Amino acid sequence: MTHSIQPKNLLAGLGLALLILSSPIAVYVWRLMGFASPADLAHPLLLITITNGFSILLLIGIYYRFWVRLSQLEQDNDNSRFLSPEIRDRQQTELQEQNFVSVILDTANALITVLDKQGRIIRFNHTCERLTGYSFDEVKGKYIWDLFLIPEDIESVKTIIKELQAYHFPNEHKNYWITRDGTRRLISWYSTVLLDDNRSVKYFIGIGIDITERQQAEQMRRKLERQQELSQLQLRFFSLVSHEFRTPLSTILASVQLLQLCPNKFPPDKKLRNLQRIESAAQRLRQMLDNILTINRAETGQLEFQPTRVNVEQLCQGILAEIPFNPDHQYLLNFVRTVDCSHAYLDEKLLRLILTNLLTNAIKYSPPGGTIDLQLTCTSTEVIFQVRDRGIGIPADDITHIFEPFHRGKNIDSIPGSGLGLTVAKTCVIVHGGNISVTSEPGVGTTFTVTIPCKVISQV
Repeated sequence: MTHSIQPKNLLAGLGLALLILSSPIAVYVWRLMGFASPADLAHPLLLITITNGFSILLLIGIYYRFWVRLSQLEQDNDNSRFLSPEIRDRQQTELQEQNFVSVILDTANALITVLDKQGRIIRFNHTCERLTGYSFDEVKGKYIWDLFLIPEDIESVKTIIKELQAYHFPNEHKNYWITRDGTRRLISWYSTVLLDDNRSVKYFIGIGIDITERQQAEQMRRKLERQQELSQLQLRFFSLVSHEFRTPLSTILASVQLLQLCPNKFPPDKKLRNLQRIESAAQRLRQMLDNILTINRAETGQLEFQPTRVNVEQLCQGILAEIPFNPDHQYLLNFVRTVDCSHAYLDEKLLRLILTNLLTNAIKYSPPGGTIDLQLTCTSTEVIFQVRDRGIGIPADDITHIFEPFHRGKNIDSIPGSGLGLTVAKTCVIVHGGNISVTSEPGVGTTFTVTIPCKVISQV
């Protein structure tokens, strides 16, 4: 049972105290105001009258102040009795919701931060405290970039805040946080805003997940996959290269032995044919070595790009003339020039690798007696090469893989090849800042288009 202070009890206590204390006070005040001399104040009746009157006045003033305060306290305590049930229920519900949200924020396994419009921290849940090693009291009111962000991420986070202020939300991003002990943790954030009653941005809310271990696991997985790919590439490399080296070397060795054993029994045309076989085999070996070295230099960042003023038309004609003649696989090379583009700034060595690989591929996969076209087109800002054959074509499933090292189409049968030529061609095109594309239809033929941006000079 509760007890409240009653006014009459308060009055009784105050009255007793004032009767005890007011006699000397009242006499002093009366004499100070000059209403009576000290001799008159010594009269008992006058002294009682002054004391009682002063006590009553003082008691009335004090009682009034206490009565007003007590009334306010009782009114505050009883306010809820005058509220409607709906208001009391709503207040209770809001209080429960606040407590519920607070519990969720502090027990969630995600990092939850709330920032004001300037980027200062106003909420920092327990998960943030555990991750960073800072308590909420230590970070409250401080800018987030002054505490946790690495220098490389500060500007990007400020840009995100500006985007959120411009109502571009939600926003997903990643950045690093630095903990108290200096450890870097990669956090994936989902950021949004809280609006006020006027639909203005009031707070920024960030919900983050620590993905450091996930990223490390992903990096490890990619590293293992890369190692497996390299292992497979090495196996394919040694298998294909050993076969590709053995075939031309065997051709060279057999031709040389025939010429040595029967130097006087071969007519000039047969001698010439054997010499051509030797030359063709040697060219294949040299091109294969050039391809391997080019890929290795590209992967190690040592492939140099040195553009010079090149006579493009003469270069194309020279490359066509250098293609080794194969008496067992004859073909027709056709050079087409659409416009005059005598000179352009290109890397001649890399351009030779591009065109040589595309042309030898076209010859290899064309039927005997087939025609291969090399078309040259120029604009003021780029040079375009097209190599077209009427050969076996490329199956649709292989189109997306043809530029990968050692990849060969399913329809090549026993046609020799290392699977490096197109890889080298694409590598050299990329070094030029250009693009290479392919269109093909099995049984009809294939066209490779190389576009290289450069400064073209039409006149010699």
